[in-house]
Amino acid sequence: MSKRGEAWDIMSNSPAKRGIFRRIFITYSLILLIAAIITELSITDAVRENHIKDLQHNLAVQANLISKDIPFKASSPLDELCRKLKETTGARVTIIAPDGKVLGDSETDSTRMENHGHRQEIQQAALDGAGMSVRFSNTLKYDFLYVAIRITGAAGPEGFVRLSMPLKDVDHSINLLRIKILSVVLSILLAAGLVSLLQIERIRRLTARIRDFSRSLARGELGRKLYLEQAGEFDEIAESLNAMSEELKNSITAHEEEKRRLNVILRNIPDALFMIDADNTVRLSSLAARKLFGETALQGRPFIEVVRNTEFLSLMEEVRKQRKTGVAEVKLDSPLEQYCVVQVSPLFYNERELSGFVAIFHDITQLKRLEETRKDFVANISHELKTPVAAITGFAETLLEGALDDREHAVKFLKTIKSNSERINSLIDDLMTISKIELGVIKVEKSSVDLQDVADHVLALLRNKAAEKNLTIQARILPAPRTVAADRDRLIQILTNLVDNAIKFTEKGGVTFGDAEENGATYLFVEDTGIGIPHKHLPRIGERFYRVDPGRSRNMGGTGLGLAIVKHLVKAHGWDMQIESAPGRGTKVRIFIS
Repeated sequence: MSKRGEAWDIMSNSPAKRGIFRRIFITYSLILLIAAIITELSITDAVRENHIKDLQHNLAVQANLISKDIPFKASSPLDELCRKLKETTGARVTIIAPDGKVLGDSETDSTRMENHGHRQEIQQAALDGAGMSVRFSNTLKYDFLYVAIRITGAAGPEGFVRLSMPLKDVDHSINLLRIKILSVVLSILLAAGLVSLLQIERIRRLTARIRDFSRSLARGELGRKLYLEQAGEFDEIAESLNAMSEELKNSITAHEEEKRRLNVILRNIPDALFMIDADNTVRLSSLAARKLFGETALQGRPFIEVVRNTEFLSLMEEVRKQRKTGVAEVKLDSPLEQYCVVQVSPLFYNERELSGFVAIFHDITQLKRLEETRKDFVANISHELKTPVAAITGFAETLLEGALDDREHAVKFLKTIKSNSERINSLIDDLMTISKIELGVIKVEKSSVDLQDVADHVLALLRNKAAEKNLTIQARILPAPRTVAADRDRLIQILTNLVDNAIKFTEKGGVTFGDAEENGATYLFVEDTGIGIPHKHLPRIGERFYRVDPGRSRNMGGTGLGLAIVKHLVKAHGWDMQIESAPGRGTKVRIFIS
């Protein structure tokens, strides 16, 4: 006897060795059995799912092919047509109207069949174009696969085509697979102990890899592939899992892409958009919507908490009742006063059941303000022209009626006509200046400008006007050299208008202008000891034709456009302007240039 045989006999005859071997065998057999059961369940489920998926695809293809020849609007039942189609497809064929009524069936008299609109596959097909379901037949005692597709014509939905097949062949194959797996397991269990242990270890490693791969899929690691070298029956599982991983990856990628596109749309759409469910809860909102209502989180909130507006709520209720799009103009008071044109459109399930609304708020606040500005402009320009034109007309008529012969009065009247003509020309010039600035015709061309030179120029222009009212006028320029990056002519225009305006509304004291520094900032200033401006008027200073005291301003020859020109020129330079004033305490204008 060889040494190898002797060793085997020793191991076989030793009770201790036999006990150890038996325990090892039993232990690994149990492990193998458990692993085999787990593997069998995984394999059979995957295979069954794959078979059903393939069968679903084939049925859907056949349903699409036969749908072209189905007369959905036929007056008589289509049972005979369904029986012919069954011979072609090998599957049960059912033709269903859009409302769920059965128009024809290859197995049963369609006139006796209940409405199929509630069936899962029909409901899914109504929403997505195609639907499927698996149901157990209590009569035949096995599962059936149902596949339905929606047929849509030029005029809209025509109906549904449903194909169904029993899954007994699939289940039979699965049962055979189970038997095969169990046979393999039993064969392994009957093999030699060492071989059994090796096989158990091998299966353990394979199942561990499958388990790890499944867990990686659950964690979202979809880029991995499962490789099982020499895995036998496990190859199909690996292929199914890899295919599932790839499909899941593609689905998630497509979903993320659609989500990204939607987010891009919601971020960039200029109008405020809301998607609201049937319970008036916000489900989706655009960035413009959050800005419009001054909110950062709108999703999940009742819409009535977001938009507290009676006109809008009335519009929502009207759309809910009429079940069609409605439009209204609403005024929003929070956080700021704004005007919007709101369009609310209903959303439906199955084209019947109301599922929610889409509300779009188009901001027309600027249009409203422009309209108000236009109205104010027309009213103001008409008012401004009315007085001088009336004066010119009246004095001209007086001269024509004979006043020309009275030289003293004629000269007086002609001076008045000339003065009012100059007032009209001044108004036109100021309007043209503002229009040119807004249109970009007048451009600011910056260069290094000597502030002292500018101050001397303004003093030369307005010194006599100040002297006529016994007012002092002085320029305070910081020690030379003092230069600023500005358009020289426009800077002179800014200071001239501000100083001239200060002289008009100052009765005693004087006007001072120049430059100063404060907390590291450099600014130009014009300060007077005049009548001052009430606080409520300060926000509107710089608007066209706006006057704190209209009568006083007109008597002084003002057009109401000087400060508007200043405001536009300051903005064109990229500067900021601040006005401090109080009644009886004078006014100080600061223009921050750095």
